[in-house]
Amino acid sequence: MADMSGKTVLVTGAGSGIGRAIADRFAQDGATVVCADINPETAEAAAGELLAGGFKALAVEVDISNEESVAHMVETVVDITGRIDTVAANAGVMVEGDILSLSLDDWNRALTINATGAFLTARATMPHLLNSGAGALVFTASTVALSGMRGVAAYSAAKGAIAALTRQIAADFADKGVRANAVAPGAVRTPLSESQFRARARDDAHFDELLGGVIARYPMQRWGESPEIAEVVHFLGTARSAWMTGQILPIDGGLLELR
Repeated sequence: MADMSGKTVLVTGAGSGIGRAIADRFAQDGATVVCADINPETAEAAAGELLAGGFKALAVEVDISNEESVAHMVETVVDITGRIDTVAANAGVMVEGDILSLSLDDWNRALTINATGAFLTARATMPHLLNSGAGALVFTASTVALSGMRGVAAYSAAKGAIAALTRQIAADFADKGVRANAVAPGAVRTPLSESQFRARARDDAHFDELLGGVIARYPMQRWGESPEIAEVVHFLGTARSAWMTGQILPIDGGLLELR
């Protein structure tokens, strides 16, 4: 546990999956957690669940690819809580296809939502992270930012940009009291990932086969779970990692090192 009483943690993509687990984890330490999501219903549901459990939370709708929407999110958070201490820039989207099958629209969508969204979130929140005196910015990258994988050219490029942006922000702001790190998850079983496999599957048996094919690539022979990613984001977003910045931490069941 880390004492986050009186602090504000902003989590984008908090409506489901990894983002929701991140919000839950920070709430346990007494922080006011901002559940930001493009879907206002899921943002409200996430914040409502925390409030019902006696935690401090609020919901904000945001489109991280839209500069005005991001600015409005930050303004709303600061108006209500007065500060932003930690940002978990988690929101993103998967876009599949190699360079021959991707359209320009597909490419732009992957880069705009993932990479530009991370940039806009970081830029808008940075003044408040600087004001906090010990701000922490944690991006959600991916193992594909560190090693190629078939069929995800645009997504890989976008997550690679996030990894590079993480290191650059760390270099630019380390002496100003703001740390920037990233997690690089492998395959995590979330409602979104399941829906993507379900869309490809011919039937239930084929769905199970597709999921099994993913697990077979991992030395630990299982999917990652959202709370496992959230635990590392929490570590990077609190004083427990006070002498770490510019790091990209794989959370991947051994995929990159042992395959």
